[in-house]
Amino acid sequence: MGKLFTDEQIAKANQINILEYARQAGHPVEKITPKEYKIPGFGGLRIDGAGCKWNCFSANAGGGPIQFVMYTEKKSWVDAVKQLLGLRSNQDDLLFRVSRDIEKGKKEKGEFILPEKNSTYKHVFAYLINTRKIDKDLVISMVKQKKIYENTHRSCVFVGYDQEGISRYASVRSTNTTGSSYRGDVANSDKAFAFSIKGLSNTIRVFESPIDALSYTSFLKLFGSENKDHLLALGCLGDVSLEHYLKGHPEINRIIFCLDNDQWGHQALDRWIEKYKPNYAVAHHFPKGKDWNEDLVSFFKEMEQRRDGQEFEEEAEM
Repeated sequence: MGKLFTDEQIAKANQINILEYARQAGHPVEKITPKEYKIPGFGGLRIDGAGCKWNCFSANAGGGPIQFVMYTEKKSWVDAVKQLLGLRSNQDDLLFRVSRDIEKGKKEKGEFILPEKNSTYKHVFAYLINTRKIDKDLVISMVKQKKIYENTHRSCVFVGYDQEGISRYASVRSTNTTGSSYRGDVANSDKAFAFSIKGLSNTIRVFESPIDALSYTSFLKLFGSENKDHLLALGCLGDVSLEHYLKGHPEINRIIFCLDNDQWGHQALDRWIEKYKPNYAVAHHFPKGKDWNEDLVSFFKEMEQRRDGQEFEEEAEM
């Protein structure tokens, strides 16, 4: 028996924005913070600000768009995918209204254009190096490779390229340290070409965001180790970019998932172990805190506190 859905169809279903879907489906979506929304009446259901993942702690449930439809509409996995794709249901000959409305509300996919560059990099350098504590030489290297730059809104742009070196994807991260901040993909980005750093080994390390991938690499440098593995930032918790990267790098036979240390990250790991383990050696490495950048910032803060305490003791002994 053949597969019911193609890999491309499943990837498309997993890329639908959960917040957009929930609103189209008539759910009363309420904003808690810029990074979190809720839907009353579902036992504490929370959706992340990017609309990529959701969680309901009371029901020990969560995941991506497919799991969201399964949970909120009591559908099977197959019917949930059909719902998101707008395919015909076995039980209903009509096209699903919600999926149709979402597709109508989207503009026809147009040309991917990178955001306009700023005349300076100072805001990006200050944010990544001073605030996020990412290694200075690593940031400069990414800038030289045109994988990071500053746009005219003073935000940080992370760029992903295809095999010919043509930019196909970009995500934007505000450099604001106070007040509201923005993060999201540039219009018409192709998620298959997410931010990545090519390695020399047969291992790929998979992260949720570019900042986490760079934070992990900064940790390695701090402890005198050089990264030789491939690094990939999914840009959320969909694995279309991982599938594409693996196809382009047949030498890779080991995957290490370095996802966020939260319920969403743990649930994604469970799904992907089952999916990739038949063909790859699969391992995981979770940070101590929520994510790798939180660990990196905490490490430097602890070092500063120790240094301040030591200087205080030395002054007291004088």
